Amino acid sequence: MNLRELQTNFQHTLLDAKCSGADWVRESPRGLSSRDRLAIYHNAYRIRLKDVLLDTFEHTAVYLGDDWFHKLAAAYVQSHHSTFTNIGLYGREFPHFLADQLADDNEVSELALMDWKLRRAFDGADSTVMSHDNLQYLANAESGSISLQPVPTLSISTQHYNTLDIWHAINQDQLTPAVERLPQPIDILIWRKGHSPHFRSLAKIESAAIACVCSGDKLEAIGAALEKDFPDVDVATEFGVMLHRWLDDEIISIASKNVDDDAR
Repeated sequence: MNLRELQTNFQHTLLDAKCSGADWVRESPRGLSSRDRLAIYHNAYRIRLKDVLLDTFEHTAVYLGDDWFHKLAAAYVQSHHSTFTNIGLYGREFPHFLADQLADDNEVSELALMDWKLRRAFDGADSTVMSHDNLQYLANAESGSISLQPVPTLSISTQHYNTLDIWHAINQDQLTPAVERLPQPIDILIWRKGHSPHFRSLAKIESAAIACVCSGDKLEAIGAALEKDFPDVDVATEFGVMLHRWLDDEIISIASKNVDDDAR
């Protein structure tokens, strides 16, 4: 058996649902059998990946309880092999997996998605955030309308249940409220400010405005879209308030091609 064949056989043994012995592993007259020695690696692989899920989906694990979480995590590990060089990315499909497994408890997958996005915001890419002075510089320097660029850690999660209340209760070691379907879905903005993940709920007009920003729309196009979709709102005033808050919240980054070093 050459090295490639040995590696392939070992991987198959590792990933199979049940660990079995292998004739390519030399038996020892003393100590553990080949099957028992392989079982050490077989179990360690699963334990490590379940630990990653437990670390990433901390609130979800508390909500489900130890037994349910470990049962679901074990099923996920068996059906979703690790393909990432960065182990922190393992678990990307876990919220979708929970949605399939717990189709009658959709708040669980929403909670898991919030856990996932907050963790990804924590270790997301760095960027230089835009200040009020930067925006003023752009307003004076740009002959056309300005495009804004969201920070790379920004994401939005739409929730149909009182998942946000459940998350807060878990975070404060309180009893979780009964699950309720919201009258209207809400969007949760998630990003990193400084070194800490942040989140907050969004009004519909702000969610629409941020979606335009993420699509690369220019300010005048964003204003026109908001005036069309929210005819009863003073868009100019409302958008000015939102823009001020975005800069304070540090969710807008500087595009190097737009702002020179002196403006930074």
